[in-house]
Amino acid sequence: MNDKKSQEIQWINTLKGGCILLVVLYHVVLPGFEGTLKHLTAGGLPAHLWVAFNTVLSPLRMPAFFFVSGMLAARAINDKPWKKVFTSRVTNLFYLYILWGVIQWLSIYGISSEITHHRISSNINSSYAESPQEFISLMLLAMSSSWYLYALGLFFLFAKLFRKQRLPLVIVAVLLNYLAVEKIIPGWGPESLSQYFIYFIMGSFWSAQVIHLSEWHKNNLLPWLGLALLSVGHLLLGLQKNLFLCTLAILFCIALCRTLNNHFRMTWMNWVGKNTLQIYVLHRIFIEYFGMTAILFALDHHLFDSALFSILWAVGFPVGMVALCSLCSIAVWKLLNKGLGKSLFIYPRLLRMKFDV
Repeated sequence: MNDKKSQEIQWINTLKGGCILLVVLYHVVLPGFEGTLKHLTAGGLPAHLWVAFNTVLSPLRMPAFFFVSGMLAARAINDKPWKKVFTSRVTNLFYLYILWGVIQWLSIYGISSEITHHRISSNINSSYAESPQEFISLMLLAMSSSWYLYALGLFFLFAKLFRKQRLPLVIVAVLLNYLAVEKIIPGWGPESLSQYFIYFIMGSFWSAQVIHLSEWHKNNLLPWLGLALLSVGHLLLGLQKNLFLCTLAILFCIALCRTLNNHFRMTWMNWVGKNTLQIYVLHRIFIEYFGMTAILFALDHHLFDSALFSILWAVGFPVGMVALCSLCSIAVWKLLNKGLGKSLFIYPRLLRMKFDV
């Protein structure tokens, strides 16, 4: 592997690693941590900064994740025949979505109903479904903690089906994005699918141009300025998660991740970036248990009455919970990803194909 190729892989993994940790942080802070702010007797400023930090980073997390996912799927979309990619790119993703949807439902519903008797989130989610019928309907609407897998499968299907009609496809994706941002599409699941499709398309068909635009040289100053002006215009119109702001965020993060790899050893972050699946599918279960248990313990023992505890909570809870839930996810994956347990993380037929090879 040449140095240039190695560097490209490194910044991709750095970006993926950063995105998955930001996703975990988002689920830790909102709504669980945010709900404790009213009980704090000190540390209000750092606590509110955590909430604001999550809000400010909203144009980054999922747009960057879907952009890099589209980029990694580009060859399969544009060059490979259906028979070589359908199982790995479509069947595998829907299999994992359904499998982990069921596991999360049984685990999270069990935690909220039998262990803590509380929910970390009040959002409508298949993990809290009261019946199999409700679970199925929410899963079909992508209103699941593992909705990203569902989105990847759908996005890949549409991108490959209409790869020769790129202009109509991107027009539809842009329209869906605006409909989602304007809250015209009902339900957070369909809204998320509609909002992020454009970034997958961007990665699938125009990743080379986006990567070139992220480079630090004067020829890119004018496009950056144009994107910045359009972003400001959209913000003035009240569009917080606008397409141009998210594109600028993607460009900045590509440049940042490339720079970090050029100047620092990013071994740990790059390893996380190569192992996002297990953190993604497992972290929500641990947040439900550890987060809700910690919150209830603090409330029951009136710990927030202590200024010192409130400050420590305000400063350290988000970081500590992200580390704990991520490490637990990796540890469980290490334990389970053996023998038949490997089928929890990859479609069994793909395992057999690897074994045959």
